[in-house]
Amino acid sequence: MSSKCFVIMPYGGDDPSTRKHFDGVYQSIIVPGANQAGYEVKRSDISNEPGNITHDIIRDLADADIVIADLTQGNANVLFELGIRHAFRKSGTVHIVDAAYKLPFDVRQYRVIEYSTDLAELPEAIKAIAEAVRKRADRPNRADNPVHDAIPELPLDLRATGDEAIRRQLETTERELEELRQENEKLGKMIATLDPTAGTQSGSAIDVGTLLDEAEAIMESTGEHAILKLRQALDNQGPKALAKELRNVLDSPYLDENDFAEINILCKKAGLEGHRRATLEVARSRHPYSNELLLHFVDALDDSPNPEDQERGRLIIEQRLGIEHGDDGPRFGGSFSSLPLRQSLLLLFNFYKRAGKYDWIASLADTVPDSLKRDPAILRNKANSLASMDRQGEAEAVYREALEIDPADDQTILWYASFLDDQGKTAEAYEESENALLADAEDPRLWIHMAIQIFNRGYYREKSGRIEGPFPRKARVAAMVPFALRAAELSNSAEQMQEIVRVLVRGDAVEAAQAIASGQAPQGDYDDTSLAFLMKRMEEIKAKDRIPGERQQVAASDQE
Repeated sequence: MSSKCFVIMPYGGDDPSTRKHFDGVYQSIIVPGANQAGYEVKRSDISNEPGNITHDIIRDLADADIVIADLTQGNANVLFELGIRHAFRKSGTVHIVDAAYKLPFDVRQYRVIEYSTDLAELPEAIKAIAEAVRKRADRPNRADNPVHDAIPELPLDLRATGDEAIRRQLETTERELEELRQENEKLGKMIATLDPTAGTQSGSAIDVGTLLDEAEAIMESTGEHAILKLRQALDNQGPKALAKELRNVLDSPYLDENDFAEINILCKKAGLEGHRRATLEVARSRHPYSNELLLHFVDALDDSPNPEDQERGRLIIEQRLGIEHGDDGPRFGGSFSSLPLRQSLLLLFNFYKRAGKYDWIASLADTVPDSLKRDPAILRNKANSLASMDRQGEAEAVYREALEIDPADDQTILWYASFLDDQGKTAEAYEESENALLADAEDPRLWIHMAIQIFNRGYYREKSGRIEGPFPRKARVAAMVPFALRAAELSNSAEQMQEIVRVLVRGDAVEAAQAIASGQAPQGDYDDTSLAFLMKRMEEIKAKDRIPGERQQVAASDQE
């Protein structure tokens, strides 16, 4: 194995248990996966080589044929090193993450392999990593990072610039040309032996132009060119142009699984849900054994307004997971497919929820494999279904169990806050929404949620530090605007900015909405008391080096 794979990942620092965990991930999942693909593996923190660690890491990031980046915990060093690799090379990076961890928004748009340390799921994770490594190695011209997507004219390898690099390339090209010339001579002699008339035809008998036209047509039908055309159509002319270009692109026989996955994302971004489903129908017919494309297709069926599409998606997932229906609802039948289990279950829960089958969600959540029984996403779906069946006490107990397992899971916190709202516990719901922000203060969606909560429910913190309400409409608007402005500061997409503007318009803060939409700072007398309280709490957490996920309840005594 001469190909090199460099691994960047958290390794636990001085915490023995965390270090032991990530050592296990490295030895049991990453190394076997890369070895299976034919790569030698190196990790910087366990290297015995002397020298400047930073210099060595940068050199390894540049030289490695493949880099595997474990994004679990959002480790700053890992993300920094990943950025260096993205700048150096157009391709050759494989992202992996613990299935229980939420990805940073910067890398969510790129394919990531979710792994579980459950023993039963190790072979699947190893196989997925090996396949991803092979695909990256086979497709060096396909960008797998935002740097080269944003600046496609960058060289495949940043090291291939400068006089020395050009000299090496010329030497390589001359050597390859000489080898081709010698091979051509050999072939000429063989052809002359087999066909004495060969070479007697006039050169005009071969239509060089036609041959080159055919070669060019094939080149423009490859996935890389197809995706580029679709992106240009969407960026320059909008969704209608994308839909028109899609007809030409889908005729290409050269689209692979990754191409279809990218087209799926573009259609979803453009709001072309019907075209998205059509694309994935074609994808399934050409790549019937791709689990990734199957899940994309089922997700598209889930988003369809047609009940028949939704029912079809449900049946596909149930069949693949071996779900059996009994008198008390669906249960696992004991045979599992190769589909990613957690992701498939959450999709299935969506289908059940749309159909109002809350008892089915609760039944299936009770029979999931042991590896998922303490998964917060599974538990919050179960809690939501119990609440929908008016089993509020059981629902609250399950929500609290999920939050004990992962106190920093902002989605579970938000679901629990909504549950409390429905119970008339508005002040407690507001406090839980604050906890969600303390868990992930960089997510603009949580700030948008807080603005909506303040306007809809009318509760927020006063200068005393207590949560009071409901306040009149004018006061609600004055308190919600600062949260919307904070969301705008953190926003990373046009869609989020549009949502912020819509929230402000619904809240009668039209002037603020107009200012934000035009990129200006809004003028007005707004109440930033609640925002200031939260910002102060965040600074206190940073100063004490405490983890936001500790669910520090904001008690009245603490506020004083």
